Amino acid sequence: MANIEIVDDLSLTQALTPAWDELAVACSLPLCAPGWMLSWWQHAAPSDTALRVVAVRDGQDLLALAPWFVHTGGDKRIDMRFLGAEQSDRVDILCRAGHEREVAVALRRALAAVTPRPDLIAFEAAPLGSRWTRLLASGWSGRLRFARYRNSVYPAPVVRLPASTPEEWLAGRSSNFRSQMGRLRRRLERRGGTVRQIRDPSARQDALGALLEMHADRWASRGESKLAKPGVEEMLREAAIVLSPERLRLWAVDIAGELISVQLFLAAGGEVKYWNGGWSEKYADLKPSMLAILAAVQDAIARGEARLDLGAGNHPYKLRFANDQDALTWGGLIVRNRRWPHTKIELMPRVMRYRAKRLVLAMPAPITRWVEALVKARRARAS
Repeated sequence: MANIEIVDDLSLTQALTPAWDELAVACSLPLCAPGWMLSWWQHAAPSDTALRVVAVRDGQDLLALAPWFVHTGGDKRIDMRFLGAEQSDRVDILCRAGHEREVAVALRRALAAVTPRPDLIAFEAAPLGSRWTRLLASGWSGRLRFARYRNSVYPAPVVRLPASTPEEWLAGRSSNFRSQMGRLRRRLERRGGTVRQIRDPSARQDALGALLEMHADRWASRGESKLAKPGVEEMLREAAIVLSPERLRLWAVDIAGELISVQLFLAAGGEVKYWNGGWSEKYADLKPSMLAILAAVQDAIARGEARLDLGAGNHPYKLRFANDQDALTWGGLIVRNRRWPHTKIELMPRVMRYRAKRLVLAMPAPITRWVEALVKARRARAS
């Protein structure tokens, strides 16, 4: 039987981090690396929360790790969530291939032992293909029972990278894409600009400051950016110290020493994950964020990596690069305890919206377009 360890103290995670990081690489989940998740925990975690990282071992070997924390405050519902919540996507339980069922049994035992006992285990921004909610809900662990739920599914464009050269990949893109990228590169060069990866430790910290400032400027007229939340800047600066330039990659565009775009990527196990970035609207005609993403894609091909994940949402700039989709889902498990009926009622509005949206999308195209137009009109009137 696999052994479980519930780690509730940050200092105790230090012994776990080497094997934890190996698992993140083996599972190709860059935002599940301890250097990223624990930086979030130290600087950006919500108040009234407690660390509950579950390690599953076979002797001294780490088979799996669930990077969880729980909300502990007040008499409200107790949620268990992944570290990095609301700042990370494509997160999941880390497990060595072939041990999933054995690990699921161990994790159910851990969930029965966790205090405070959670009412809900959230799988937010998890891969749609993840099997963990099904595996955890299908077993038996004393009196612990689960009901699965799903709030939403979002498209996530990805670039599947070929085993060829960056030049061959670009040659295989549409003539429109090649023409646009070529014009932008020449325009940047005429202004004395360059695209580069920032590796120097001091320059990386300066670049993060520029990223946050440019992102905040662009969001000034649209409400507060999620990057402006307390602790996010400190989290990024910590992660850039802990993670090497090979794992946390900053691609920048500059003109005469002025940074006009900084885009942040994380990498693990052949997967490159685009996180976020900032760019100066003064140089909008150069589309500097597109040039930085192009450089990151071509660099990943040159490294022999398999995929670049552009994150949730079918934004037009992402679709210019993407050649596939790998959707993300928000859902999880409701614990069938005394509070189960209340938890189910609390989640019902979001679940029903998701089901209604799926129903509309399954209708004939004219009806779908009519419903979408109606929703947009109502939102416009409300604003």
